[in-house]
Amino acid sequence: MRPLPITLTCECGEIAHVPYGERWTCPKCDRTWDTSRIPPDDYARLVGNVRRYRLIALGPPLVFAAVLIPLALFVGLQYGLLLFVLVFAYALFVLPKVRERAAKDVRQSTRSWELTPE
Repeated sequence: MRPLPITLTCECGEIAHVPYGERWTCPKCDRTWDTSRIPPDDYARLVGNVRRYRLIALGPPLVFAAVLIPLALFVGLQYGLLLFVLVFAYALFVLPKVRERAAKDVRQSTRSWELTPE
């Protein structure tokens, strides 16, 4: 997984997406921001939350597909319909709750990241 960028909003209104650990100088006002001042543990927790969300969001539908597609091909098409119903129900009933919790985790982990320009 590629590193998550940090979104910086300068006081002059310029917005940039900077990789963690790098410095960025605003082209409008020449303020310099250093993302390495974000605690490594906080950033690691954020990356872990995003990975966990992706696994929870994509894992069960892939497992359903891995089991039900061969059954649909070799046993009967009703398993293909079952796959459709299960993935649809998962997306409709489970993913909104997962998304809500993931957004809450991200808000809590980034709440204290108030970087100031150097």
